[in-house]
Amino acid sequence: MILFLDVISSIPEFCVIDDNKIILQEKIIQNETDRLSDNIIQSYIEIDKRLNLTQNLKKVSTTIGPGSYTSLRIGSAFISGLMISRKIPYYPLSIEDILKFNSKKLSKKNLGVYITSSNNQEFLCYKNKDNVMEYNKIENNKFSIPKNIELILFNKNEISENNKLEQIQFSFFEEFYKNYNNLTFKKNIIIKPIYISNNQLLN
Repeated sequence: MILFLDVISSIPEFCVIDDNKIILQEKIIQNETDRLSDNIIQSYIEIDKRLNLTQNLKKVSTTIGPGSYTSLRIGSAFISGLMISRKIPYYPLSIEDILKFNSKKLSKKNLGVYITSSNNQEFLCYKNKDNVMEYNKIENNKFSIPKNIELILFNKNEISENNKLEQIQFSFFEEFYKNYNNLTFKKNIIIKPIYISNNQLLN
């Protein structure tokens, strides 16, 4: 079994794949006012009872940001515990992965990703002209989309700026599920979430 944890989206969820089939997709909290830290362990225990997940776990993955600092920290700590205790390989699903998957699928080179995370935190991510990832936290609805961006991918809400860009909704788990067979899972990885503060990348 493969366990995927999405902690970027405003409602975090566990997803389980077995024999190339989705056997579980379950929200960890019921609404955005619930706390991930109060629910993640109990949610996992309940899934483990139903699926005997811990004993059958072969690989784990989680989204690494940007998103809520608290959610990323809790998710990284939880998955690190599983990875270390079970000695299983891990893959960090990044926004760069989302861009790579969709650039190929949509035959477009310059894509942006617009993220809505918990507490209505918003981020605009894209590769700059030097092919380096840029992560921008949107504050007070002040942001600009680079002119070379051809299409925006969004996980919850369309980007509100009035523009003629095509926008397509995506799901972190769907992207993982469609592509996980081509990802390289590794053991003994230190999870490094992408934290953004004052539009600075903190490691």
